[in-house]
Amino acid sequence: MRVRYLLVCLLVVKHVVQQNAQEISGDILANELNKVADSVGWSFLQNEYNKMRYQETRLDGEKQVREIAGKIGGRMIKVDNALKKLKEAVEEDQLSSIEAPQDCCVDRNYQENIRFRTQVSEEEICYSKPSYVIPENLKFPSSKVLAVMKSNLDVKHLQFQYIGLNSGLYINYPATKLTDCDTYDPRFRPFYVSTTTTIPRDVVVVLETSSAMRGDKLFEAKHAVITVMETLGIEDRFGLIVFNDDVKTLKECYENQLVPVTSATTKSFRDFLTSQVGEGGTDFTAALRKAFMFFKANMSAEKNNRDNILLFVSAGEHQNEKGNPLEVIREENEALQNRVVINTFGIGTGLSSDDKELLRNMAEQTLNNNSYGYVKRGITTFFPNNEDISLREAMGTYYDYFSVPISLSPTYTQLYKDFFSNESIITGCLPIALNGAFSGVVCADILISELVAEILYLQQEEFSYGFIMDGEERTLVHPLLPDPRDVEAKEQDINNIYNFETSGDVSEVIDSMKKGLENQKTLETTIIYARGEKYYDGDSQRNIKAIYYWTPIVAPGSNFSLCIVMEENNVVRNIDVPTQPSNDDFLYHRWDLNKWPGPFCRHFSRYANQGKTTVKLTPDAFIEAYSYTGVKETEVRVKQYKDYLSGAIFTNPGLKASAVKSIRITYPLEKFWTTTSSEEAPYLVWRYVMTEDGVIRSYPGIRVKDDYDHKLRPWYHQAIAQKTLNVVTAPYEELWGSGKVISLTRTILKGGSNSGRNIEATIGTGISIYYFKQMLENRYPICTNRTNYNCIVLDNSGFLVMHPLYIETTSIKAPVHITYVEGRISRSLIKENIMYRQPCRDTGNKKEQFTYRVKLPEAHMNGIVSHPTSQD
Repeated sequence: MRVRYLLVCLLVVKHVVQQNAQEISGDILANELNKVADSVGWSFLQNEYNKMRYQETRLDGEKQVREIAGKIGGRMIKVDNALKKLKEAVEEDQLSSIEAPQDCCVDRNYQENIRFRTQVSEEEICYSKPSYVIPENLKFPSSKVLAVMKSNLDVKHLQFQYIGLNSGLYINYPATKLTDCDTYDPRFRPFYVSTTTTIPRDVVVVLETSSAMRGDKLFEAKHAVITVMETLGIEDRFGLIVFNDDVKTLKECYENQLVPVTSATTKSFRDFLTSQVGEGGTDFTAALRKAFMFFKANMSAEKNNRDNILLFVSAGEHQNEKGNPLEVIREENEALQNRVVINTFGIGTGLSSDDKELLRNMAEQTLNNNSYGYVKRGITTFFPNNEDISLREAMGTYYDYFSVPISLSPTYTQLYKDFFSNESIITGCLPIALNGAFSGVVCADILISELVAEILYLQQEEFSYGFIMDGEERTLVHPLLPDPRDVEAKEQDINNIYNFETSGDVSEVIDSMKKGLENQKTLETTIIYARGEKYYDGDSQRNIKAIYYWTPIVAPGSNFSLCIVMEENNVVRNIDVPTQPSNDDFLYHRWDLNKWPGPFCRHFSRYANQGKTTVKLTPDAFIEAYSYTGVKETEVRVKQYKDYLSGAIFTNPGLKASAVKSIRITYPLEKFWTTTSSEEAPYLVWRYVMTEDGVIRSYPGIRVKDDYDHKLRPWYHQAIAQKTLNVVTAPYEELWGSGKVISLTRTILKGGSNSGRNIEATIGTGISIYYFKQMLENRYPICTNRTNYNCIVLDNSGFLVMHPLYIETTSIKAPVHITYVEGRISRSLIKENIMYRQPCRDTGNKKEQFTYRVKLPEAHMNGIVSHPTSQD
């Protein structure tokens, strides 16, 4: 079978001589790439799958969503139990040790640990404290607490555990080298603050920027405001007002409402703060009215089930007042049933006794009447000596320790990237009480890739997926969010579910999930899927009729719900052919854990076997993917795989039946690669096939990185998004020593005659860029005339596959788009409508971006001569 189009566009750039367009026909390169694909074994393996008989199984979405939600809920219960054990140990211990453990900020001879992705010691804890915490009388956990932390490592999805105390002391397990110890204070972190209330907070900071605040006082106050922002959690909101004679806020969406603290809003507030200078007088009343306007705006739109906190910072010397601040507080807060608590902060030596009295009266709301609602008295703190740390500490701990409810259920943070592994995690915490009063928190990091493993390894054929959201519409997992396993992906904090689920009637599903209900609904929806690297290749869309199945994830502290979306009438097609055990078809890639047969060689920079293929298994190959994520492979485990596949034992070590069949069916490639392929295409760097059910077979046989998963690679998404094409990538520096390489991949489809067949595997190879250049020159003699012509090959996103700069440069950092290096040609292609912009949803920035598409019009399928000029 031959494809009609290939994912390349060949341009010959004319410098001097007129040339016949027929001589640069894309069919010539298309035929060559088809030959390469066949030399890798595409036709050979596709024919093997075409011989297979398939059995269709209709999926029970209702049953599946309940089973997966039950497993995730079970893991969250294990987190809850681990935290309660640690909480009980700390409260029983009462920090009985006066002996300080290892300092987290001192270098030690720690050991590399695959679980924590850094150097640690599982035999000890370490501590840190900010420089302003007085070391005298500090107490530490005893060995009994350490023993509990060690036992909690039995919970596979737990990462680091820690204790944050109201003294500013921080305890970390396992011990490891930390940074920023002099400034890190757990009391200012969202994981800590989230345990101090059972409801979300709305916080408004009112900062004076008069001439009395100029210099160090304003600098220190800005630092303290940033600290307040850093304390806020995923459900909290923030507003900022600065004032002198005038009142100023950020413009646009920040001007009249409180906003969640995200990376984007934090940057906006930081930039706004940086621009402020101390000048002019003061107008307390105007600033207070604006602050209460924030609270009123949000209360009018929702139920009043939030804490409302106003933090007012002043250097005194108030003047030009247009009213009485206390009367404004009475008028505005009584209209809100006295819900707002006011803490005031006086800075510097310029505060008169009248200034101090006014700030105290503002915090105590002395004119307010309890008949409108109970008046919550705030706190006033003065800082006469411009002590930066004291102001930061006071404002950062604006919550009242002694009124903190001691929750029995964990609180969970927003999704974020782990400092060490860069994988996605959440943190679960419980408050602790020493001597009957709130004293801090015990916490544990939870690896999302293991918590929700069944969602990430969900195999339901194409255009079906799962997502998890909480009761506040925040999304934990969704195909349009970065994969939690992807260590190269950027952190994304715009996560409202309506950014990802956009069909008209989906609100009924979302509302039901927010209430913790279970149901199902059929909807017309649009599936958006990546075409490779999002920012390079954009996305594609398909409209389908789908069934949404949803149910709550039941566990202490959980307000999460799971939804599985299946294309209507969705069936899974599995090979219905029994396979026989074999001693030869499985040589595991871990040569250090099982004996490889010869001959051995050095293939570029890799230890390899020229006579055999090797097999690597990803978690997709196992019935319970969770049990095989992040697990260190051992000699015993590898022997179990080998013995089961050879028939020596009958106990299945957890492999899916489909994975076993993939091992058998791909094995004939070994003979093809070592004979026909090596003879026809000795220039190929590597040959590999990677199946949908987690089997990686490569030649020459090599050891693959233990955590390698092809489904996380952009080339894989390029291939499956364009499954009928030979897909070539932009050149890259091959990590295994073969230099600058171009990859060619193509999907293997399930057997049968249906043209819409789903994918079984992706087969591919690496080609040296120099061989690719020689192949072009052999097939297009015009390309040898480098004085008059440049031959350029593009993919269908406009990225350069072949260009003279790739030959001339010593290294390749990233893909290069034609618009960056060939402006005149790019404009000509756009003018001819060969290259055009394609919208793409950038969910990370909540906006539409665009990528390019390249497509040769039907009228020019045999080539086109363009004459770009300086005016193009």
